[in-house]
Amino acid sequence: MSEGTSTGLVLGLGLLAAGSNLLGGRIALFRPRVAQRHLVHGLAFSGGFLLAVALLLILPECLRMTPAAPALILAGYFLVYFAEHVYAGHAHHVATEPHGAHPLVGTHGHEGHEGAIARPAATAAAAGLLLHSFFDGAAIAAALASGPYVGWLTFFAVVLHKVPEGYSLASIVLSTGGTRRTAGRVAAALGASSFAGTVTVLLATRVIAGLEPVCLGIAGGMFLHISATDLLPTTSHVRGLTILGATAAGALAVVLAEGLFRLAGF
Repeated sequence: MSEGTSTGLVLGLGLLAAGSNLLGGRIALFRPRVAQRHLVHGLAFSGGFLLAVALLLILPECLRMTPAAPALILAGYFLVYFAEHVYAGHAHHVATEPHGAHPLVGTHGHEGHEGAIARPAATAAAAGLLLHSFFDGAAIAAALASGPYVGWLTFFAVVLHKVPEGYSLASIVLSTGGTRRTAGRVAAALGASSFAGTVTVLLATRVIAGLEPVCLGIAGGMFLHISATDLLPTTSHVRGLTILGATAAGALAVVLAEGLFRLAGF
């Protein structure tokens, strides 16, 4: 753990990230129509933000820490790829996904469509999201272990896509005919999985020397997959300058935030 990064800070940010899953689930339960109108722009902004964090922050930092950075980033990319393939790949064959949305990040309307998603597909997508959420939480602790500004921007990157993540999973549950209580509990499980990832990496980096660059590189590869393979393609069906602007704004926000952190001496 980097100097000046306390255990309390890591755990606190891990809890906040987990809470964003709950927030996404609550939006799906009580404001679904409003959320669907704005979700695609949020995904575009998140995609640009995550892509910039991976390429402009995590990749250079990981290269500075270890020559094995390219291999670690590749491992992180394929970790998400294989998890999605194993747990949710077959969902394409049995679930109705608007505009070709990916089962792990796409939108799933539920009003008036109970049973629209088959239960096996919903279970597979939920399992994939739970694993995905665990690594989200792990990425926060890994990034904070390397330094404050990389850690904080990684935290914001995770939170930005955890709200739609919670929204998607709660919507999937409702689409299979599940109750609001069940959807809320599943969103809570998503948050718990995220926090478990944070705690696991926090403890591991205290016990195993030199683990920080490994975790950070894997997190960078995961962010590349989430942004370039999941989030941004999900928004590609929407034409217009607003989507392009949201994506560019996400990347620009990282550049500006990094500059501010450096000016502040971090």
